Amino acid sequence: MTRSLAILYAADGYVSQGQAMLGRRVAGDGFLNGLIRHAGLESLVGLMLNDQEAKDFPAEIRARAPGLQVRTTGFEDQRPVAEAGTLFLPGPKLEPFAFWRRRSGNQRAFSICGVTHTTATERVMETLAQALTAPVQPWDAIICTSRGVQSMVRRQLQENVAYLQGALGATRAGVPMLPLIPLGVDCDAFRRDPALGAAYRQELGIGAEDITIILVARLSSATKFSPLPMFLALQRAAERRGRKLHLLMTGWIEKDGSGPAFTEAATQACPDVKVHLLDGQNAEIRSKAWAAADIFTLPVDNIQETFGLAPVEAMAAGLPVVVTDWDGFRDTVEDGVTGFRIRTLMGGNGNPIATRYQMGADDYNAYLRSTSQGIAMDIGAAADAYFRLAEDANLRRQMAEAARLRARRVYDWAAIIPQYLALWQEQARIRAKATEFAPIIPGRQPAPTRPDPFMLFGDYPTHRLDPKQLVTLVPGANLDLLRQRAAIPGAIYRGSLLPSLNGFQAMLERLAQGSMTAAELGGTLPPDQRPRAAMGIVWLMKLGLITISPAEEAKPE
Repeated sequence: MTRSLAILYAADGYVSQGQAMLGRRVAGDGFLNGLIRHAGLESLVGLMLNDQEAKDFPAEIRARAPGLQVRTTGFEDQRPVAEAGTLFLPGPKLEPFAFWRRRSGNQRAFSICGVTHTTATERVMETLAQALTAPVQPWDAIICTSRGVQSMVRRQLQENVAYLQGALGATRAGVPMLPLIPLGVDCDAFRRDPALGAAYRQELGIGAEDITIILVARLSSATKFSPLPMFLALQRAAERRGRKLHLLMTGWIEKDGSGPAFTEAATQACPDVKVHLLDGQNAEIRSKAWAAADIFTLPVDNIQETFGLAPVEAMAAGLPVVVTDWDGFRDTVEDGVTGFRIRTLMGGNGNPIATRYQMGADDYNAYLRSTSQGIAMDIGAAADAYFRLAEDANLRRQMAEAARLRARRVYDWAAIIPQYLALWQEQARIRAKATEFAPIIPGRQPAPTRPDPFMLFGDYPTHRLDPKQLVTLVPGANLDLLRQRAAIPGAIYRGSLLPSLNGFQAMLERLAQGSMTAAELGGTLPPDQRPRAAMGIVWLMKLGLITISPAEEAKPE
């Protein structure tokens, strides 16, 4: 069983409270809670991007799990990550972490496990391509949250492999595992309060016999869905019923020009539907809206969507759902059982869209809007689904119960986290025996895209530090003077690259006895600090505490 895990920690990937309710952020928050509750971990290692995150991480974990042992580390020390055995990333970008691992000289030190969220961005597409030429190993993985995403990632990798084969004659590539594990929810958090719902319906002027359809989403026609087909379908359903429907649009309108598509379009396209625009970023309003609803809908037609948490949340809340037959929804919603999936169609030549996106003529929103224009849902089928559920209370109850049971059985974090644990154990088994991709070449840079700058720019200075060069203490230099000069603004930038204060004390005390070679001086440091000796010696010269003889003046052996 996995007893320890290392995660790349950035609050943006795991903390949703007080932040915009983005799907990846909500998913990361839920994953961290689910991991703590259901993984049986004894310790959690946080790989920190910066000092501020290092301060925040222990407090964040203690607030969620007071008894869990927490450690932090930075990019200067891989040992805690290697001891954990697995590094989890809240995204799919394996490439820099594969090179970071390679710098240690041991590519079997740990496994890397990323996860997909949206895969339509230029950044993610490039990330997938970069993985193929990076030292990504057979024991590394990118978790795909739906079958549609898994297919997309596989196609992206295959197209780039074919290009590398044709351009460079490549015979191998760094292809990661692509396991299929869905996102999860805390089902208990979505239990609805009937009394709360009845009170909110009264507040909104919704009659006891009226039918209320809830939509919970970011309201963006660029990055979420085109609302017009939904409005047209709801209007058809309302006309057939002869009574108004209520739509609770629970979200927030993005500042991307989407406002008229959700406000003016609703007025024009579905006059017989009462549309309530609610603040979906307010947790209290969301709870009341969930409780007041009879049916959930989200007719996504946008390639930004990969999994879609909201339909699973709706099922956990015990609501029948009407969604498009689209990407992750095709996995989560059982058509005719937990709700209805409305068929979708895609068509056209997308190369002009891809060209404009690649060349920077279109930004991400324009790219998404262009592709969405070539995607349609069956409005008639959506209208039928809304009408059937609105008219048939027994069908609503039957589907609602099936949805609630499916969410708890399949998508609660208690069911999802064991799948993560099984994957990490499988990665460890593969790591122990699989053939290594891109073995380390002695004498060559382990990360050629970001090589050692002192090697790469080695012809810039007059001299490079040589182990044989003679180091001499400047008269009057001592530890007190070092402290004084180190405190001057600009004297020091990143202390973790230098020996400790005790290490410098040992070096200065030894130099006080007489000059010595750089190699001998580095040998005065404790073994774990010796890799930092050379920069420490140069830094002492930078502060005017020592002199170093030019290479041609160094004493011969």
